[in-house]
Amino acid sequence: MEELCKMSLLKEIEPIKTKDFLQEKFREYYNAAEITLPPRFTTREWGFLNWGGGVMNRHVKFGTMEEVNNYLKKMAPAHSYHSVAYYKEPGSKTMVEKKWQGADLIFDLDADHLPEMEEVKKGKITFSKLMEYIREQTFRLVHDILLGDFGLDEKDLLITFSGGRGYHVHVRTPSVLSLPSGARRELSDYMTGKGLNLENILIDAGYTKEFAIRGRGIERKNLGVKKLPGTEAKGWSGIISRKINSIFDELKLHKGKDLKKKLKEMNLENSNININNKNEDIFNSLSKRYQKNLVRIAVKEAAIFPDEPVTGDVHRLIRLPGSLHGGSGLRVTTITSKELEKFDPMISAIAFGEKPIKIRSVVEHPVSMGDIAKLMPKTVMEVPEKAAIYFMARKWANLVLET
Repeated sequence: MEELCKMSLLKEIEPIKTKDFLQEKFREYYNAAEITLPPRFTTREWGFLNWGGGVMNRHVKFGTMEEVNNYLKKMAPAHSYHSVAYYKEPGSKTMVEKKWQGADLIFDLDADHLPEMEEVKKGKITFSKLMEYIREQTFRLVHDILLGDFGLDEKDLLITFSGGRGYHVHVRTPSVLSLPSGARRELSDYMTGKGLNLENILIDAGYTKEFAIRGRGIERKNLGVKKLPGTEAKGWSGIISRKINSIFDELKLHKGKDLKKKLKEMNLENSNININNKNEDIFNSLSKRYQKNLVRIAVKEAAIFPDEPVTGDVHRLIRLPGSLHGGSGLRVTTITSKELEKFDPMISAIAFGEKPIKIRSVVEHPVSMGDIAKLMPKTVMEVPEKAAIYFMARKWANLVLET
C-alpha cells in the first residue's frame, strides 16, 4: 500500500519536474548557442512565453546583443519571438505609442493548414507525409514565386524551419517594408490561386473562319482555340504549364492497365489522349473540356497555402531563428533555398544528444519522432535525450522520477 501511494505521488510530481527538466535543458542550450539576431533588432518588439504558460511577456525591447543573450540564458523561455515590424518605440504598450516604421513580409506555411490535413485525420496519409507536402510547398513558394515571378534575390529572404510543423519565409527587401495589410493579403491570395481566371492561363490561339449560312450568305465566326503556354511563362501561366508537363511526364512512366487507371483518376479515360506525343502537342490536341479539367487539377496541385492572417498582420510576432520551440524541443533552423529541397527537421533541427533518458508515456496511441524513436501507450522506456525532450515537449511523455 505504501509503495502504491509513493508511485501515485511520483506520477503527480512528474509533470512538474518534466517542465523543470525541459527549462534546464533549454538553459544549457542557450548558454552555448549563437543566436543570429534579425536586422535592426533594437527597433523590434520582443515576446516570450515561459514554461508555466499564461500571458506572453511582450513589449520587451533590447538595446544590445548582450542583453538578448543574457535574457535567453537567464529565463530559458519555452518560446521566443520578435516582431516582424520596426518601431520607433518598440517597448511602448500600445501600437500607437510604438510608432510603426515598416514590417518584413512574412509567409507562414503550417502543415495544419493544408487541405490534406483531413486525410491525416482519416488515417489516409501519415503526418510525416504531410510535412513533406509543406516543405515542397515552401520550396515552390521560394523558387517559383519569390525568386521566380517576383524576381527577388536570395539575400532578400530568410527561410526557417519553424521548429514545429512548418516553415517561415521572411522577405526583407526595402520595397515590401511599407506594404499595407491589404496588399499583403492579396499576395497570399495569389499563392492559393484565389479568384484565378482559368481562361486567362492558356494562350489564346483562336482564329476566325468563314461559314456559308443558308439565307444569310457568308459569315465569319471566331473559333476559340487554347494552347499550353511555355514552361518559362511568367505567373500562373508558367506554374500551370510546368505542372501539366510534369503530369504528362509522370503518365509516360505508366503502361497498360496502370496507365488506364491513372487516366481514369484524372477523368481522361475517354479523351483519346496520345501519351506518346510531345507534352505540348498532347495538351493542344485535347478538347476544351479536358484542357479545363487538366488546368483545374494543376491549379489544385500547384496552390500554396500560407497562413493568410500572418501574412496580412504588420504587427505579428514571429519565432526567433536559432531559438528552441517549446512544443517540440527542435531548433528554429535557418535554411538556404537549395537546402530546402531536401531538408529533414529530424536531422538538421535537432538540438540535443544521445544521452539515455527514462520517460513515461501518457499517450493513448503510438507516436513517433521520425525514424528516431517510437513511443507506445502506457510504457516506461529509455530513449536518447533528443527523443525524450521531443516527446516531453509535445506533452506525450513525462520524465520518470527514480524511486
